[in-house]
Amino acid sequence: MRISSTEKYISLALHTLESSIVPELQSTDAKAGADMVKMVLGEILKREDFTPRVLEQNLADGNALVQELEAFHRQIDGKQTGTTPLATGHAETSFRSLIEQHSLLTERIAHLADSLVAHRSRIADPKQQQALSALMHKVAVWDYAYWKAQRETPVPTFAAPEKGPGGPLTRERLEAFLRTQHPDGERCSVVEMNPIPGGFAKQTFRVTVKDASGKLEPLIVRKCDPTPMGRMGCFLLDQEFYLIKDAFKNSDLPLAEPLYLAKDFPGVDATFYAMSPLPGTVPSTFLGGATADIPETVILQMAEFMARLHSLKLDTYPNYLERFGHPDLYTDTVESCYRRTIKEWKQYFETSGHLPSPFVSYLFDWLEQNVPKHTSPPVLIHGDFNVHNILVENERITGVLDWECAMFGAPEQDLAYLKQIISHHIEWDRFLAHYRASGGPEIDEASMDFYMTFASMRMCVIFNRGVVNLQSGVTRDIRYAVVEMELTPEFMRQSLMCTTGTA
Repeated sequence: MRISSTEKYISLALHTLESSIVPELQSTDAKAGADMVKMVLGEILKREDFTPRVLEQNLADGNALVQELEAFHRQIDGKQTGTTPLATGHAETSFRSLIEQHSLLTERIAHLADSLVAHRSRIADPKQQQALSALMHKVAVWDYAYWKAQRETPVPTFAAPEKGPGGPLTRERLEAFLRTQHPDGERCSVVEMNPIPGGFAKQTFRVTVKDASGKLEPLIVRKCDPTPMGRMGCFLLDQEFYLIKDAFKNSDLPLAEPLYLAKDFPGVDATFYAMSPLPGTVPSTFLGGATADIPETVILQMAEFMARLHSLKLDTYPNYLERFGHPDLYTDTVESCYRRTIKEWKQYFETSGHLPSPFVSYLFDWLEQNVPKHTSPPVLIHGDFNVHNILVENERITGVLDWECAMFGAPEQDLAYLKQIISHHIEWDRFLAHYRASGGPEIDEASMDFYMTFASMRMCVIFNRGVVNLQSGVTRDIRYAVVEMELTPEFMRQSLMCTTGTA
């Protein structure tokens, strides 16, 4: 995947200082912004000295890999593939020059890898099939190598976008919308609207509305970015709205009630919706989940919630499925559902302006070759269920948040997604036993590596688009730098652990 320029990071850091930190240095948001600026500036410092050496080695390794890929092409079809100049012998070794060479080399490797995968069905020799899988794994390791080295290097220490139609959601615009939906119409008003920090894909606001009698009503508003990282399934906010609305009405899951949906509302640059608030606080971030202090009672409740979710039938979601459901879903097995979904994500990645990624090419190829035999019908899965997406009050889970990754699939996917963090808090066998005792379906633990790899693929594709938004300048949100530096390599690491046992 193409690497963002130093200038882009500096711009982000300065923008954050000017827009968030300086005006509100004592606020929670300002402190969070300061921590992120520190991370970005540390990255820049590493790029000044350490990174050029890493990239030079990565380019040399990549050039050798291109020769291996081309040689394999000649083995299977006897033809010479088209070549481009290799990224060597360039006198300029500035970081800008190195990332330009890396970008060209990444595109070349991605093209060769995709071409080889396209020939896989024509390879009859099992040894050649194994050799191709090994070579695709080598492609993935090469794409990950830079990010791994950069992430693991300590920060040096020293003494002492164009706007689209519409605009951000303001209090006035929200009030205008609510007056078209609220039972009190023009007699209601928005008296307070404050952003809630956290999250990467959506904006969230805590709102207070005054009704006609003067009573104050709390609401939560969830809004999509004008250039979202994902445009598939419940990553689209209207799909998430209708899914949660059905689940709230037809189940006993701890959910906020979706109330009012605004799609294409005049003056606002993206979809948003209002929902009822829930008590409690989020116990941890995703990256901090392994070391957070989370009571065992909460961990076991997570197993209970997941068991209830995975026991729900498809007729729990009639309005959602009528609007957005695939016609084959009612007759699908889990296996056929994933085969179709992998194809849909692959087509989306290839046609929606993502950055070329040899790693994603490897994931799609590995997934296509390793879909488990699973004849059970698909169920709704949350897709991002973990300690960063629950609300807790007095050691009780009061809500489950952020359903943008929800899809119909295998219960094993939700379990695989949280196993790594949960295992730091409780023995996994005990968690799984509690899940089963709470009504969860039987689980094929041997297949969980596949489903974690599938989840990682989706995250890598989504984050890839976030990096596109960052590099193209359509967003100046510093959280996208965290997506590139921390979240993307974390899911790369997890998927390599699942596919090969090493990272």
